[in-house]
Amino acid sequence: MNFRTRMSDAILLLFALLAIAYPVAGFDLLQKPETKVADLTFAGPNFEGAETQGVMAQAEGLQLLDPSMTSTYTSPVIEAPIPFNVLFPQWIADIPAGTGMSIAVRTGTENGRWGDWYPVEENHDWTRPEDPDVVGTMITVSAEDIVHRYVQYSIGFSRYDGQATPLLKELHFTFIDSTAGPTMEEMVAQQQALDASQAQTFAAEGVAPNKFAKPAVISRQVWCTDPDCNYSDGLAYEPVTHLILHHTVSSNSSSDWPAVVRAIWKFHTYSRGWGDIGYNYLADRNGVIYEGHLGGDDVIGTHASAANRGSMALSLIGTFTLPDDSPPGIQPPQPMLEAAANLFAWKADQKGINVYDAGRLPNMTWGLPKLMGHRDVYGGTNTECPGEQAYRLLPWLRDAVAQRLGYQSPYVYIDETSSNFKRSNNSWHEGPAGCGNNGHSFYTWSVTDPNASTNWGEWTLAVPVEGVYEIEVYAPYCTTGRSETDGARYTVTHANGSSNVTISHNDKVGLWMSLGEFPLRADGSSKLRLTDLTSTDEGRGVWFDAVRLRLVGGSVPQTPTITTQQPTADLWLTNRTVAFNWLVGNGGGVERTWLQVATDPGFTNLVLDLNWAGLVQTFTQTFTQDFGELYWRVVVKTATTQIVAPPSKFAIDATGPVTAVHGYYILGWNGQQVVAWGGQDNLSGIATYKVEYREAGDASWTTWLANTAATTATFTPPNPALVYEFRSQGIDHLGNAEPAHAAADLNTLQAKPLPHAIMMPVIMK
Repeated sequence: MNFRTRMSDAILLLFALLAIAYPVAGFDLLQKPETKVADLTFAGPNFEGAETQGVMAQAEGLQLLDPSMTSTYTSPVIEAPIPFNVLFPQWIADIPAGTGMSIAVRTGTENGRWGDWYPVEENHDWTRPEDPDVVGTMITVSAEDIVHRYVQYSIGFSRYDGQATPLLKELHFTFIDSTAGPTMEEMVAQQQALDASQAQTFAAEGVAPNKFAKPAVISRQVWCTDPDCNYSDGLAYEPVTHLILHHTVSSNSSSDWPAVVRAIWKFHTYSRGWGDIGYNYLADRNGVIYEGHLGGDDVIGTHASAANRGSMALSLIGTFTLPDDSPPGIQPPQPMLEAAANLFAWKADQKGINVYDAGRLPNMTWGLPKLMGHRDVYGGTNTECPGEQAYRLLPWLRDAVAQRLGYQSPYVYIDETSSNFKRSNNSWHEGPAGCGNNGHSFYTWSVTDPNASTNWGEWTLAVPVEGVYEIEVYAPYCTTGRSETDGARYTVTHANGSSNVTISHNDKVGLWMSLGEFPLRADGSSKLRLTDLTSTDEGRGVWFDAVRLRLVGGSVPQTPTITTQQPTADLWLTNRTVAFNWLVGNGGGVERTWLQVATDPGFTNLVLDLNWAGLVQTFTQTFTQDFGELYWRVVVKTATTQIVAPPSKFAIDATGPVTAVHGYYILGWNGQQVVAWGGQDNLSGIATYKVEYREAGDASWTTWLANTAATTATFTPPNPALVYEFRSQGIDHLGNAEPAHAAADLNTLQAKPLPHAIMMPVIMK
């Protein structure tokens, strides 16, 4: 089958069906009716209907009056500046802890027919942490109407006796009329022509198709009618490794879905100032997919903060929360789900994404599922997106993508919700908002006292055939208010006995972590056990989530296996006394054990070379200096063979930086006094500085700047007539602090005047 035929089969099927339903009318491709937008703002005393019982509009805004504990304010009917089909509420409010504020909005037609009151909640997709205001639920007019002309809002306040009042400082409505645009049949005709032309171009250029063709997509040049739709300044790119599902938190019924997409584009682009629609793609309830952010493959959108770079976002148009939630949602219709599966399958095929795996994004320090919901980005509690009813379908969506691609996972998964997992009958925590592999996880808090250890879990490893398997465990990134343990202690029961493996959940949270390779039998005897007992920390998260197995050898070997445990790979240590721990499987025949440490991976420059008769699995060594790069390995010898473990890299940095305040300058053109400091740390590097000052002759110092990465700052002497002294202290990236300087580094008598024509000196440190 040639490329053009595959494009026609996969991309134009939906359009062909739509064309049957909609006879194509003529449409001028140059006709670009512009989407209209208008705004209304209520603030301070100008809230409509300024006073009602228990609520008063004052200079600060709308608030409860004493002694009211609850009250609801309903505005008069307000005529919008323009007819509108979409309304975006935004607000600025102070809501003290223990108090509450609710917003509801309804819209009406020119002839007085009103829609239902719609509860307005924060839209986390469209509210960034740095924004001064909150964006609320997008409200679209009912499916039977084209536009509405009137709006009315209701504000509910609540508090407990003696508490401060919640305060609504500002309420802002953005009205959009995006109804002026091509009809669906006109868009189908345009898109068919564009796709046919593109297919011919690809065929002529010899572009190889993906194994899984891109599904039908309504492109921007078809649905977007604004002249600025092709504005391409500021586009940035990053190869896509992750797929993120969103929902728009809007009405689930509409008579014109392309108009809804145009309204979202207008709001994101202008009202929020993002320059474009945030999502890479959108899908409506009929399964029609719309191109979102301009730029094509790998363009970086605006939809998930630090997770924007390296991800592709699909937003389901509508609200998919639970029916009893506010606002209430529905389950995504099947055509919408099929469209999502097709789009994600195309991208997974194009980029080689394993939708069952996890990995780090460029701007993230923790791991995330390769196919996830928006809420997964920040651990489950930052947002409900894509809504619970859509989020629960993520396992189905991963399977649907894999089935479309014919992907057969090399792993066997054992989930903590299956019959192959059992746990102690104690108090357990569960990952918030479904956080965890396939929407669930258990966790508890670490303890160091064996007498306080109560929580344990055990997986029966579902081994399909006897052999050597790599065992991997998963600790999800979930918001719990604490970090994860550095000492999760697993016990593997395998064909040659049992082995203990200690790993850090904290180092690779959100990623699959290998425990090593073990000989396993397929008779139900292979087990994995984890408890809350550690030797490293107290009160940190110990995670009991899915585990997985991968066959790496066809038979159970009797030769020894070596698993290096501590120090873990790429670990920076801040103590020169290092405890080396390793695990030798099938170690009964070991005659001699070696421990080697070198400054190079080839072990030509050894700094430690020890050996013992028989089997040894631990040793502690105190080094006399720091090392920026060390490698260690273990060698064991039996009567018939010698096994060498792969080298593991680590480093030692137990010394703080060396810094100094080295300059005090008076700028001739404005009289400002500038202090300069710097230093060096040849290992982990300087992270921050602390700069202190004092009056000359004083014994005590005053902190001027703390935890700063800057190396210059303007100093305003508390008393210009006095002499001030300065000293600095550096802290490296591992937390090693430079000892406090006994004497001052510099004082204001050493000031250097800089005339207008001389720039500040650039001093490289």
